Amino acid sequence: MDNMLVAVLFWIGLAVVIVSAFYLPRRMMKKKKQYDERFVMNDHLARSYSWMGSLVIIFIVWFLSLVIFHSLIAFWLITVIYVGHMLSYAIGTAIANGKN
Repeated sequence: MDNMLVAVLFWIGLAVVIVSAFYLPRRMMKKKKQYDERFVMNDHLARSYSWMGSLVIIFIVWFLSLVIFHSLIAFWLITVIYVGHMLSYAIGTAIANGKN
């Protein structure tokens, strides 16, 4: 029972840290009015490069899981990650197209 409680508290704490690391800096930047065209353009470009980098890494690990490790469990887990990655991209694209 103690291990389960520690695990739940760990995941809740990790979620709080991740959400606050994303939310608090953006909130402070909005208050200081630091969102200008240059920042937004650099932010979008950085996200685009990061997205392509993530996609390349997923493909490399996908290949390694089949060729080197011969593990179908790893292959299917990476497939789920890839589908989630591309599904979130599709949702983001739909939202961005809806705003324009």
